[in-house]
Amino acid sequence: MNCLRVNPAGTEYYAWLASACMPSEMVFRIMEIYPDPAVCHDAFMHQDEQLMDIIRDRFRELLAGNGTKQKMDRMRELTDKHGISVIRYDGPAYPDALRKISLPPAFLFFQGQIQCLENRAVAMVGSRAASYSGQKAARKTACGLSAHGVSIISGLACGIDAASHQGCMDGGSPTIAVTATGLDTVYPKDNIRLRDEILSGSGLILSEYAPGEKPAGWHFPYRNRIIAGLGQALVLMEAKIRSGSMTTVSHALDQGKDVFVYPGEPESPFFEGNHQLLREGGIYFTCAEDILEDLHWLDNQSAVRQNSDCSGKHKADTPEQAAVLQALTPGSLGFDQLVNQTGLKPSVLMSTLTVLQISGIVEALPGKQYRLKN
Repeated sequence: MNCLRVNPAGTEYYAWLASACMPSEMVFRIMEIYPDPAVCHDAFMHQDEQLMDIIRDRFRELLAGNGTKQKMDRMRELTDKHGISVIRYDGPAYPDALRKISLPPAFLFFQGQIQCLENRAVAMVGSRAASYSGQKAARKTACGLSAHGVSIISGLACGIDAASHQGCMDGGSPTIAVTATGLDTVYPKDNIRLRDEILSGSGLILSEYAPGEKPAGWHFPYRNRIIAGLGQALVLMEAKIRSGSMTTVSHALDQGKDVFVYPGEPESPFFEGNHQLLREGGIYFTCAEDILEDLHWLDNQSAVRQNSDCSGKHKADTPEQAAVLQALTPGSLGFDQLVNQTGLKPSVLMSTLTVLQISGIVEALPGKQYRLKN
């Protein structure tokens, strides 16, 4: 994975294609004909017949209006100003978990560290207007999971989302936010500081919506399929029966994911969705250790990089080994992360890791993670 980002000079063409909010299957059909969105833009503006046959009238109008030189220049300014890049479905950085869901996004815009997608992760969801006890439990649970190297995925909303992101950062692992707006917009505005903390803490923010896209009611439940899809399990902290959180639960169940449910307060209306889901077979938990045990993660606390000082303990026999040892000195890394940090070809890296494992210097961990032996 030598290049995780599309050339920033071309990001605005992906943003143009996303600006019409077309169904994923339509975007896939378009990109089968024109894989390069810049070429696609030029063909569309010249009324290419194949594109006109695929794209419905209302989407054509939006693309035409957003495809002018003035609008494209503005889109370029937004992507540059906000440090927005893009990964596409057929690219190496696109998460495999999303390829398996219904209606996967054709591409995702992102800010921050895309390598976060290689970490173990669970989604945590719950009410925006959450109770104090629910927010406290969410932050504590997220912190406990994070301390074991698990990233938390949530939606950057108020309430449970914000508590989950903050708890993850408290525990030392990077957190991942999936938004329902363009990445130049923070919704709600109260969470601008939280967005900045996520990015400064080596976290990641994702959206399938183009820069400039404002919040709309239908964006949120549609976005929730991505939150559920990225997590290896879903944790429901607090929700009423009819809520966006319960739609995320539905997505997770459809995707075959385990759903962990916090019991909350028995008489509280804030937890009525939790109580119903527990009656229907949701997995009961009261603390992070319950989740870790059920997912068989308690035996490996190094799903992401852990702070440690291993410098000077191991000797390298080749420049390739030296590059690997230097990269692993702060803690554990995934194979693709090692490719990026060492600059070695995957085949060379694999043979180097094999020699280091035989020598007892490096050990392999579940999930294609590697670390130095103490």
